[in-house]
Amino acid sequence: MGFDFLKISKITVEVSILNPERLLNILWTKRVNILNVKRVDIATVLIQIEYEDYDILKDAVKKLGGKMKIVGSGGFLFFLGKLKRKSSLVIGGILFVMIIFYLSTFVWRVEINTKKNVSPYELRQQLYAIGIKPGIKKSNINAKEIEKKIEDVNSDVLWLRARVEGSTLKVYIEEKVNPPKQQEKKMGNLVAKMDGQIKRIYAFSGRAAVPIGTMIRAGEVVIEGINGKEEEPYEVPPEGVVMANTFYEKDMKVQIDGSKLERNGKRDNDIYLNIFGKKIYLKKAIKDFKHYDKIEESGKVFNKVIYFEREETPVKLSKEEAVENSIRELGESLLNELTREAVIVDKIVNTEEDGQGNLMVKVIFVVEQNIVDNTPIN
Repeated sequence: MGFDFLKISKITVEVSILNPERLLNILWTKRVNILNVKRVDIATVLIQIEYEDYDILKDAVKKLGGKMKIVGSGGFLFFLGKLKRKSSLVIGGILFVMIIFYLSTFVWRVEINTKKNVSPYELRQQLYAIGIKPGIKKSNINAKEIEKKIEDVNSDVLWLRARVEGSTLKVYIEEKVNPPKQQEKKMGNLVAKMDGQIKRIYAFSGRAAVPIGTMIRAGEVVIEGINGKEEEPYEVPPEGVVMANTFYEKDMKVQIDGSKLERNGKRDNDIYLNIFGKKIYLKKAIKDFKHYDKIEESGKVFNKVIYFEREETPVKLSKEEAVENSIRELGESLLNELTREAVIVDKIVNTEEDGQGNLMVKVIFVVEQNIVDNTPIN
């Protein structure tokens, strides 16, 4: 019974012999279990037998003066043979699986998810300080213990959750939200931060100190930090919005006749090295521009000078067009200097020609804006 595996192992043998039929008779006489027979040609047959009958076949072929060779094999016995020949590969595969399994029992990455007040770097250093770092065994990780220790050293952590996913330890924290600090409100009065004409006053706390339409100067009181009746006034922190018309003057000189130099799109450049203060040119500009703009660019190794050619172009602009363009450009420039709530509500325009083809445009912009910043002054 112990050698039954020999019976389920079979081989295919190619036999070259003059009388194949005689060979088959000898094998049948000796009770050899012939599994399959196939004639290749007149003197060659393929015989498939069980491995335990191989020696009988070998002796019979030898007696009859034939030749034989094994052309195929199968079964458990031959599987063991192949396994033996590849033993180093098998052992390497087993060791590889064992190493991977062993390494999978460790954490190799710590992923930290925080919100606003706690930085991932700060929390990572605190985790390292209590021994939670890449290379720790998964069995040594106790989420409740980690949470307790981190809460002891970091007052901004409300709760912590740790979960192992594969070889990564994922740490999620919820931060404590501290109530906003109440600012101490100061007593005093609100004053204008610039000159202007009062348009509207919204006193949220306190009372208006000037009537609508009043022209005031910077530093004058516009909202008093007082509430109550005239007989029984009491102090309060002043707060409010004072909308006033303020005034800004801007001017621009515009050429409306004659000619001017403008870039025509042509350019050339010098490229040079600067060694100990001496310029070594790798490329010199070849174009000879009569009028040009020059821009110098300094690099780590190479330096460049770019020349942009300028040529005279005729100028013919109507006064109305020049004024309109100037007002638009000056207005855009002014709005860039003001706060978002500021609005240009009016313009006063004056123009003057200098007799040389130029027009001087002066614009007084009337801007409606808040002229207090809610900082009380005693």
